[in-house]
Amino acid sequence: MKSFRLVALMSFALGVALMWSAGAVSAAVHTVNPGDSIQAAIDAAAPGDTVKVMPGDYTGVPAGSSAAAIRITKKLKLIAKSKIKKDVRVRILPGAGQTHGILIEPATPGDPDVEGVLVKGFTVEGFQNNGIWLRHVNKFKIIGNESINNLENGIWPTLSANGTVKKNVSYGSQDSALWVEASENVRVIKNDLHHSPTGLEVTVSQNIKIQKNTVHNNTIGIGLYHPSAAGLPPLEPIERNGDWTVTGNHVYDNNEPNTAPPGGMSAALPPGGGILVLGVDRVTVSKNLVENNGFFGVGVIDWCGAVAGTAFDCSTNPPDVQSAPDDNLVVENELNGNGLVPQGDPFFQLLAKDLSFLSPVLPSAPVGGMNNCFKDNLPLTLTTGFLTPNQCM
Repeated sequence: MKSFRLVALMSFALGVALMWSAGAVSAAVHTVNPGDSIQAAIDAAAPGDTVKVMPGDYTGVPAGSSAAAIRITKKLKLIAKSKIKKDVRVRILPGAGQTHGILIEPATPGDPDVEGVLVKGFTVEGFQNNGIWLRHVNKFKIIGNESINNLENGIWPTLSANGTVKKNVSYGSQDSALWVEASENVRVIKNDLHHSPTGLEVTVSQNIKIQKNTVHNNTIGIGLYHPSAAGLPPLEPIERNGDWTVTGNHVYDNNEPNTAPPGGMSAALPPGGGILVLGVDRVTVSKNLVENNGFFGVGVIDWCGAVAGTAFDCSTNPPDVQSAPDDNLVVENELNGNGLVPQGDPFFQLLAKDLSFLSPVLPSAPVGGMNNCFKDNLPLTLTTGFLTPNQCM
């Protein structure tokens, strides 16, 4: 009996080993050297393959064939053999007619989402629009990349889900260094985001975790914005918008002049904001170190109340959903030296503090913000505008 069991066990183990071996063989590795085409390697790869790119500068595919230097439409691992700390890089630079760096999307509009993409180790630089742009992508990892002077957004997951954006550096955009839009279940971890109108932006999304990022030298550090700030309508049902957690980040020195082109929402942001909860619900801001932001450290502000008399006139452009911040928790943050040098309209100077709350009674929010809790923030210097916040003591 023992002999029979041993033979059966060995046969089972051999079968598993053969299955694993067959699976391993099926995923090929394609190596790209300077002078080769990254796009050609991607096009030749089967779903699940790995494309490894050796250090050097690469421009995109021939002019006219794509608006992106690199376009991924299948399950793939795209890995740069970079050592960025040693200045050994794989740089993606724009070719003629290319406005995006790395674009990940279905091959044809309406196709199923792209499933399972890793992009690691690239330096994407100098594109007119976006550095790394994902749309309709599920199960993605964007890890250890640099986005430099890509003028719209640095890294932009939109209409995507179940992803991680980790240990990237992004700066020099005229909208957001990193923007999570209309997405679900995304973790944003240990990124360094600076020198943009907004360092890290979230809009119309659900279950977003923002942890251990360094966000500095922007106009606004972390911007959690009302749906009216996005180019897409709120998620349906409306309860799906929210559940964002901002924990353990270092947000400092966000006092840069606003370089966004005039006319849009980004251009109206005043400098000096650390973490801005602007007319959104169910956000937890906890255990962050927020310091030396000239306007405010953490601001929980009504979308319409914040923009009265500015480019966002809610009386002529009413928001799609109510504008007051509700059910937000601001707890156990360390707030140092914020609100000391507010700029711009004297109205804003009334809100210049480590911790700011503004939620007036407005037509778009007839009872003001509800159930907002401020607890154990040090030091506790709270300013209010027109309505006392619901403090948890």
